[in-house]
Amino acid sequence: LQEGDEARVILDKTPFYAEGGGQTGDRGMLIADHVRAEVLDTIKVKEIYAHKVRILSGELSEGDRVVADIDRLRRHATARNHTATHLLHKALKLTVGNHVEQAGSYVTPELLRFDFTHFESIPSDTLLEIENIVNREILRFRDVQWETMPVEEAQKRGAVALFGEKYGETVRVITVPEFSMELCGGTHVSNTGQIGSIRILSENGIAAGVRRIEAVTGTGVSLWLRKQQQLIHEIAESLKTNPTGILKKAENMSEEVRRLKKELEQTKLAAATSGVNEMIDRSIDIQGIRLITGKVDNASIGDLRHLSDQIKEQEKGFVLLLAATQEEKAFLLVSVSDDLLERGYHAGNLIKEIAKAAGGSGGGKADMAQAGIKDPARIQEAFQRAKQLLQNR
Repeated sequence: LQEGDEARVILDKTPFYAEGGGQTGDRGMLIADHVRAEVLDTIKVKEIYAHKVRILSGELSEGDRVVADIDRLRRHATARNHTATHLLHKALKLTVGNHVEQAGSYVTPELLRFDFTHFESIPSDTLLEIENIVNREILRFRDVQWETMPVEEAQKRGAVALFGEKYGETVRVITVPEFSMELCGGTHVSNTGQIGSIRILSENGIAAGVRRIEAVTGTGVSLWLRKQQQLIHEIAESLKTNPTGILKKAENMSEEVRRLKKELEQTKLAAATSGVNEMIDRSIDIQGIRLITGKVDNASIGDLRHLSDQIKEQEKGFVLLLAATQEEKAFLLVSVSDDLLERGYHAGNLIKEIAKAAGGSGGGKADMAQAGIKDPARIQEAFQRAKQLLQNR
């Protein structure tokens, strides 16, 4: 292999951890006087460790003697996250329930993902409790113990095994005294205090009955805190306040938005209400029944109901068809005066035919019904269909 080449290299013995058990493989260097090669990843094919390398300088040949040097900082960061998954697993059992089982994991130097069986999302206060339990165990500075033993012995001691995983006759058991015991072949810290701290970033569902927690530890927590601090400063700058004044500023802005929205609704309603008399004046008489129609822009179906109630207070002997537009959609409302109900007029039946003519659908009761149409441009078709229905009655 020459400079720039990439290949899988097999050593007669290696300190590199191969990807497995949810933990990513080690990286590092292969070094000799005549060659420097970067180890990009380590995997295990059956029982053989394969190191993916890139030759940085020199040449590497079969039979060469090299020094295998793992990236210790990366290894330790991964170990922090791996031991933290064991603490997290136990904390979940203590808080959420003993039914929790590990359903998978992904451990890298940057973060940890822990998948587990559970039937619903975990409330934020419970997540905080879980985080506090793990941090409490970290700060107890417990020595992490690992030993190999027959699988039957491990099971007798109560070691937690990964559901569905196949184990050999001899297994490795990782124990955090007085807290957790799991079968595991990964790398771990020698003392829980080396984890530093944990911060849960998210919890969500990934499949039916399976949830996922993502978290960071150690320097990952420090990095997360720096990002949060930077975000807070940017928000404060945008709001033209200092970080301690963000909440008050946000509350004031929220109150102002609510006030303006209320004013806008009142303005819209007043504008629509002012048009009620105009709608009534424009009504047409069809065989002794007045058809009142009207269109209101940027209104809700609730606004249409309010207008209908106003007209019912003033008029009798009418069928009312109102339309409201909202962005690229439109709503229709049909209302029938009480005296026409006694004569068999039915708003629900009318709206079905009217909405259908405009490419929509709807339904409702005898006195009032509503529908939705996708294209506001077809509102006039709805008005025309209402006229036809009354003419043909």
